[in-house]
This record gives sequence, structure tokens and C-alpha cells, in this order.
Amino acid sequence: MTHTPAAIGAEAVSRVVCGMVRLISPRKVDQADPDHRLVGDLGFHSLVLAELGYNLEDLYGLRSLTPEEAMKLERVSDVIGFVNTEVAEGRAQLPADEDVAALFARYGVDDPAA
Repeated sequence: MTHTPAAIGAEAVSRVVCGMVRLISPRKVDQADPDHRLVGDLGFHSLVLAELGYNLEDLYGLRSLTPEEAMKLERVSDVIGFVNTEVAEGRAQLPADEDVAALFARYGVDDPAA
């Protein structure tokens, strides 16, 4: 398996998104799986969805989503795919390691996988 910059970036996005979802999920899980439904499986509601969105917007420099776009992000994998697409198409950027660490430190953890 080749570890191209794009593949490494996609792995990093998945790790950060899954880590953030696990941290803020109203239903505590040991690991956020890409197939988990945000609302149905993890108990997300509008306030937690907004928290996830704001954190990812700040971290990746994402644009704000329209309500219609946001409604399409049903699963963790949808969020990962959205962020990866925005980065790949130059509308967002991968954060520095220190920025990721600072975000997770606000939640009292050292690493997204912790």
C-alpha cells in the first residue's frame, strides 16, 4: 500500500473526525465507527452537531454548510468524506499537529485516538 500525501491526509482526517465524534457524542462509545449514524446511533442533537461543525470549521478552515448540506451528513463517514473532499479540492487545509493537539487538549485528551 502506497502512503501518498493524499492517503496520509485522508487517514489523518478520519482519525480526527472519529476522535472528535467519540469525545462529544452524547452516547459514549469506545470508538466512533465510520458507519455510526450521528443522530440514530450516537445520540447527536442540534447543539452537539453544531459543536462538531464549529470545531471542524475552525480546525480545517471549512466553509459554513447550508442547512441542506448539513442534513446530508448522516454518518461519521459522511463527515469524513466531506472534509476530505474540501481539502482535496483546495477549499480547506489540513491542520498542523499542534492545532489538532490544542483542540483535543480543550477536551482533556492528548490525542484523537485516546
